[in-house]
Amino acid sequence: MKRIRSKVPGNIAFILMLLISSLWTFWGVSEMFHEGWYRPFEWIFFLIPSLISISLTVVSSLFPKIGGSFIILSGMIFSVFVFSRMVQGGGFTISNFLSWLPVTLLFILIGILFFIEGFRIKEPLEREVKWYKRYSKVIIAILIPLIIGIAVGTVSGYRYFNRYDDGYRGEKIIEGYEITLTWAGDGPGWHKNSMGNLSWNEVALYGKEPIGFEGKREIYASYDDFKRYNMFRYLNYDATELTDKVYDFWRLPTIDELTRSMYKDNKCVGCPWDGKEGIQNYKKPPDKETPLWAPDEPVIYYMSSTEADEREYYSISYRGMVIKRDKSEVLGSLGFRAVRTEKKP
Repeated sequence: MKRIRSKVPGNIAFILMLLISSLWTFWGVSEMFHEGWYRPFEWIFFLIPSLISISLTVVSSLFPKIGGSFIILSGMIFSVFVFSRMVQGGGFTISNFLSWLPVTLLFILIGILFFIEGFRIKEPLEREVKWYKRYSKVIIAILIPLIIGIAVGTVSGYRYFNRYDDGYRGEKIIEGYEITLTWAGDGPGWHKNSMGNLSWNEVALYGKEPIGFEGKREIYASYDDFKRYNMFRYLNYDATELTDKVYDFWRLPTIDELTRSMYKDNKCVGCPWDGKEGIQNYKKPPDKETPLWAPDEPVIYYMSSTEADEREYYSISYRGMVIKRDKSEVLGSLGFRAVRTEKKP
């Protein structure tokens, strides 16, 4: 390839990689506190994309041809993986395509620009050039994401370390906005960890023969199915055992009951559901705190019994955001907490 003198390709590639590294750092640190802080070393996984991006930027700044080749290869592999999954899952849309652009096709373009930079004719450095000028791009590639990570981590960490937690995980009467409900404690009525995750379909069809969860994840349950077969009907009075007998002591709360029961600093900040997705009109932003949530457990979303349509239902995050979910979806961060009915033993 013909050697060039222009610094433009290399500078464009560096700026784009710096932007990608910064965005990954912002996302990773935010998600680290959002989902990963509850278990030692779990948070490391959220920082991997940022660390990879920063490493590629550093290598490409020092060795443009080698780094550019790695970036091109990474972009090609990830593009095939992402877009094939989109097509197979029927989820290929313009918005999805654009959301993955920075780590797919744009990544390939950046790699090509770095590769071109490798053929640039470099001016000989004078002896008096300081080391920090010689390696200025390397310093910037590390320093900017680091500053972003520290800033985001400080804000998120302050909120995390100031969460209210009374340490109680038993059955609890919670006074919400114009509503008072008794919520299940430790046991099958309160799914708050990442083990044995269930979909809404499995929860809804538990009581349908054969009784249990097996083979029911992809069978879309109607709301009538939910009312007839849901697992909460089979909980004993203390919600400590899931049986094969209908008791009707417990039920899954509606999305309106969940929005009304949100707390912050041991005070109710709940409000009625406005009938839409998104953040509701809370008195102040709620958080993952007792009495409704278990701050030391991985679940950050609760299911509701409110159906959106034949294939979706409404869930809520600990920040109070109402979200539609596919009834077959399973997440390690998605759980539920039952509320007591008026039936007595």
